Parts: sequence; structure tokens; C-alpha cells
Amino acid sequence: MTEFEADAKPSSQRMHVRREELRFWTEEKLRNTDTDQFKHVNNAAIATFFEAARMEIVAPPPIRALMGGANLAVVRLLIEFGSELHFPGRVRVGSTVVEVGNTSFRVRQGLFDEARDDCCAVAEAVCVLLNGETGRTHRIAPELRAHLLAHGVGEETSNE
Repeated sequence: MTEFEADAKPSSQRMHVRREELRFWTEEKLRNTDTDQFKHVNNAAIATFFEAARMEIVAPPPIRALMGGANLAVVRLLIEFGSELHFPGRVRVGSTVVEVGNTSFRVRQGLFDEARDDCCAVAEAVCVLLNGETGRTHRIAPELRAHLLAHGVGEETSNE
């Protein structure tokens, strides 16, 4: 058994996400350029959809102000693919922050095929705030922490 195989999670331990757990929502249109020769949406496009949804969490100007000029960097990203997506169509990506540290936070996400209404992929990312000038880690302000951990329904956004 290789190291990689030893680290693989059995299917019973895979990440799961339920719609009602997700706070921030983004809708994305599938494009022909997102596909491979079999018209499957490729893994890179799915990673991009997750990235766009993560950025929506900190996109509102009042939230950007709470970041004190810091930028967001992903230092860990895990994506589990559950079912194929096909062009044409639309997806909805839901995100929620599940943990906040001093300079980083962990986001769990689900990508749902709008036509089939099922979860096609799940992601988890660790995001770190970095000072925009020095590149060093930046402390998460209490107000930003409150926004990240607040419960309830977030704004819907559409990126086309």
C-alpha cells in the first residue's frame, strides 16, 4: 500500500454537506470552455467555482473594511467529487465558515447541479489573512470573526 492509499478516506468518512448548513450562496453558469472532450465540466472549473464562492464571503465592502487591507490566501484545499456535471447548465455553490482561528478560517462548501438538484462536489478550504503590504499573517478582527461565524441566510450572488 502506498502512502497515498493509506491516507485516502474510506467512502464512509468522506465529507458531507447539507444545504441547510450553508450560509453564503453563489450561482454560476456552466460554459462550454469549462468542459473536456466528453462535455464533462472539468475539475479545474469546479475548483474555480468554489474559489468564486469563497471570495463572496468577504466581497461586501463593509466586510472588506473589517479586513484592514489584508488579502485572502488559501493554504489548504480539499475537493471531493461525487458526480459528473455536464454543459449546459447552472450550479449553485453554498459555503459556510466552520471554524475561525487567530489569522485563518476554515470554509466548507457544496456545489449543487441546479437541474438535478444534487450535490456534485464538496470542498473544504483553510483561508489565511495576509497583510497586503508585508505578506505576513494578519489577525482576524472580532467584528470579522462575528461575520464569519454568524448563523442565518446570506445574500445570494450571481457570477456570469
